[in-house]
Amino acid sequence: MSYPLTHVLVINWNGREHLEDCFSSLLESGGGNYRFVLVDNASTDGSADFVRGRFGQDPRVEVLSLPENLGWSGGNNAGIRAAMAAGADYVFLLNNDTRVAPDALQRVVELAESDPSIGVVAPRMALFGQPFVLNSTGVVCSRAGACWDIGAGRVDGPRWHRHEPVIAACGGACLLRVRALHETGLLPEAFSIYLDDVDLCLRMWDAGHRVLPCPEAVVEHKFSASMGEGARARQKYYLATRNRFYLFLRNLPAEGFVKLLPWMLLAEAKAVGRALLDRRWWAAAAHVRAWAALPAFLPEAGRHRREWRTKGFSKGRFLPMLHRERLFCPEVALPRDGWYPSRTVNGETVQPMSARAWRDVAGGRLRVLSVNCYPSLGPTRVRMEMDGRVLGTVACAERAEMTLDVPAGRLELIAETLHCAEDTGGVADFGGWLRVEPHDTGEHSGNTRPDNLRETLIP
Repeated sequence: MSYPLTHVLVINWNGREHLEDCFSSLLESGGGNYRFVLVDNASTDGSADFVRGRFGQDPRVEVLSLPENLGWSGGNNAGIRAAMAAGADYVFLLNNDTRVAPDALQRVVELAESDPSIGVVAPRMALFGQPFVLNSTGVVCSRAGACWDIGAGRVDGPRWHRHEPVIAACGGACLLRVRALHETGLLPEAFSIYLDDVDLCLRMWDAGHRVLPCPEAVVEHKFSASMGEGARARQKYYLATRNRFYLFLRNLPAEGFVKLLPWMLLAEAKAVGRALLDRRWWAAAAHVRAWAALPAFLPEAGRHRREWRTKGFSKGRFLPMLHRERLFCPEVALPRDGWYPSRTVNGETVQPMSARAWRDVAGGRLRVLSVNCYPSLGPTRVRMEMDGRVLGTVACAERAEMTLDVPAGRLELIAETLHCAEDTGGVADFGGWLRVEPHDTGEHSGNTRPDNLRETLIP
């Protein structure tokens, strides 16, 4: 069987610590004709030498060493041009801090091959090491130009495994049809980073190509929902703000500007007003800097629009797909080892857990306290296991606890029920609110266990 040639481009700058996991997973990919290319943006940490030495014996592995750091867009464009010159049918953009399921590449290529109108395929991206929590199943874009990942921070499940078209894919992992790229052009390097992937997808739609998710293909990503701190976070905020304007200046038709300008102005007023109220002067200044950058960008935007017209493509086919329920990204909370930060509920300090969580314990007798923050939504049920052996299940209508005798090792907690964000009004899906601690031999020992222990099921 002849497979289409797919170049997987792993963009990298001083990310050597990520490359073992990334390339090891790629080399387990089956069912295709692949080239795994490290696109190295002039790293100084030995990334290129590491890949050559560790994986270079595999003929599918290549290293494209760039003489200078071209950024995310420029580096990927260099890799795309090399793939085009090598006769690739597809390119798969991939961040270096990822791990790819063995069948992920095969699945996205098979989906693209099933319909020539598909220009971009978005795999299901999940959190690295916590694949039960989503990173992205596609991207939405608001009427203000703000974009965010669909499902970010939410517990994975069938409701997210949709096959309907999306306006854009996350550039951290996506398949691009080379034939479509010849029509649309490559990533806009003036963006440097942020929303350049969305810009490409909008052009895909305008050129008659579709963007589809492929939930069967899974990529784990070391995703961070936070802006970080310090100068780096402030630069990220500025670029994301500026690039919202760049995105629309390049891609909106004239009538689109008329319709969306009020929403863009409203969004700016709300964002700057909130920054001033919160005394985040740097954020307000970032908006001013973004506005000041627009005049210098207008000639480039004009050149792009003229070139687009010469290709015979119209602008704005994506407009009906713009998100209309909100202007900015919703808040996202991510767990660590399945746990969220502690909170106090009715005087008890507990930690919310996701669909799964784990904790390394020293062994001995443990006390497990469970509190239900939303009893009207039904009881919570959390099963506890070690090495695949079920130790017990704590079911909680309002408050419950149990004790466990455990060996040293990793205690796994698996939620059998889930309180979803839509029902709680929160930002994440919770499987329970618990505290796991060494057993107190006093208050809750012996026959003094509380009456509500009847809510606890112990096999």
